[in-house]
Amino acid sequence: MNTRGAPKRSFAGGAPLVFFALACLATSCARNVTEDDCKAVGEHLHVLWTAEAKFPEAASPSAEKAVAVVKSEGQRLEESFVADCKRDLVGKPRASGEFSCLSHAKTLADVRTCATIPAH
Repeated sequence: MNTRGAPKRSFAGGAPLVFFALACLATSCARNVTEDDCKAVGEHLHVLWTAEAKFPEAASPSAEKAVAVVKSEGQRLEESFVADCKRDLVGKPRASGEFSCLSHAKTLADVRTCATIPAH
């Protein structure tokens, strides 16, 4: 007890909260979205697009054109996301709805689901 009759507070009682805060900072959960984050998620979306794209099986001039169109759409998706992200998400918390959802999406269906998350 201290001189006022109240029990002493030890650091140990607050340790879990301190460790949680330090862990949160170490894992960047409190960090804001940067342009590099936008680029990384844009690349992630491009990879998802390419993984799920339907490419022609037979080789022909029209098939080559189709492949070029599919690849250019993936590139356009990436560039569009990066531009929108820089405009709308840079400086906002990284763990906020849309950004967090997109960065963890495993399929294009997941990406479409992310679009339904309300803005914060």
